[in-house]
Amino acid sequence: MRTPRLVRKVAAALSWLLPGTNQTRLGVAVSGGPDSVALIGALVFLKQEYRLTLTVLHVNHGLRPEAGAEQQLVETLCARWQLPYIIETLTPLAKPSGIETWARGARYQFFQRAREDNALDAIALAHTLDDQAETVLFRFLRGSARRGLAGIPPRRALQNGWIIRPLLECSRQEVIDYLSSQNLPYALDASNMNLRFSRNRIRHRLLPLLEQEFSPRLRYHLATLATTFREEETWLETLATTARARVQTSPTTLSVSKLLTEPAPLQARILRQWLEEESQDTEVTFVHLQAVRDLSSGRLRGSVDTPGNRRVRREGDSLVIEERRNEIRAKSYGHTLAPGEELLVADGAYRIVMTPLQEWQGSFDQVRSTDLWQALVDGEAVRSGVLVRNCFPGDRLQPLGMHGHKKVHDVFVDAKVPSFRRHTWPVVVVGSEIAWVPGCVRGETAKITATTHWVCRVTVIPLPEK
Repeated sequence: MRTPRLVRKVAAALSWLLPGTNQTRLGVAVSGGPDSVALIGALVFLKQEYRLTLTVLHVNHGLRPEAGAEQQLVETLCARWQLPYIIETLTPLAKPSGIETWARGARYQFFQRAREDNALDAIALAHTLDDQAETVLFRFLRGSARRGLAGIPPRRALQNGWIIRPLLECSRQEVIDYLSSQNLPYALDASNMNLRFSRNRIRHRLLPLLEQEFSPRLRYHLATLATTFREEETWLETLATTARARVQTSPTTLSVSKLLTEPAPLQARILRQWLEEESQDTEVTFVHLQAVRDLSSGRLRGSVDTPGNRRVRREGDSLVIEERRNEIRAKSYGHTLAPGEELLVADGAYRIVMTPLQEWQGSFDQVRSTDLWQALVDGEAVRSGVLVRNCFPGDRLQPLGMHGHKKVHDVFVDAKVPSFRRHTWPVVVVGSEIAWVPGCVRGETAKITATTHWVCRVTVIPLPEK
């Protein structure tokens, strides 16, 4: 009898996924769905050849009416193959928000406990090639960087063990074909068809459309892309670790001068490794990295709040990471600026220059500057000066070209201004209306019109740390 194709693929995966031991105690996560049933079926087929001692792990999340039937299906399969099993029954959260994150976290905690209590060498999960393709596309659409596009790893270190994914080279169609050939029962989760979830829209709408219109092998291309990125990530992370040893002067300090001698892409990796090591179990985002890089280059003053209740500050030639304490809110400020004057605000973090009144002879094509740190304003509207102040909760402005008003908070969010910088960020007020949020958006107030005869140019210059 010919060995099924899916079993041959799982066998090839096991040859390099499993730890190098003569006997492997393997926990297998089985939900009752087609992927996990195919996985346990293939492992039963291979258990003698690969000297596997199998233990089935099932989590009853208690979230759907079908959960009891799925548990019974798993127990029936275990009885059929004479496999021991461990059932974990969870109590769902009272609030539905964040339920998927909670469920995933609870599952992995259960796997870790089961591994420790039963001396398992590894836990096998049933992610497939289709799951890999959907993950890569989903992360791409969310703007993930290279590390995110590396997708689902086939093997990941667990405390004193491993998470392995032997089905990652198998497509969902291969799973269904295998189950059909072996007459294996499985359960279908109706929530996987709910198009409210982004993942399901990618699975049922976007991927089929892209395959039909562009490439029928798109899933394989995405999975291959993940493999390539994952291999390159391993190499780049090794480079970053070596470079960090040259830059880091203590667990909580980095040398700025040494950091800046490293290639720019490597600087970001060095900082991310450092921040993640000091702020464990929290996500360091691109915004955090960019802010710390601005701090190191002198484009940003003060300190940067980072995940895990930490902050990074510049101290001479060093970046120092420390615990963030409850501090007094930054001082408010407000200064009048007249044509022909300049001033410093936010303790010298910004220099603001306003030219004298000039006769307007330009065209409307010149009004909208591509430099968001400069603005032309109607001279008559600002003849007596403008107010430059930090923003207040509830501030609004009418963006240029729009009829309604918009919260300055939403402007900051759209412009990706880090929250730690927003309270000292200057806004320019004409009369009682905000006319401009520098670096972000120009307002309707004091705009240039067909009746404008005089203009002023206002320039805001963020200053580096002294």
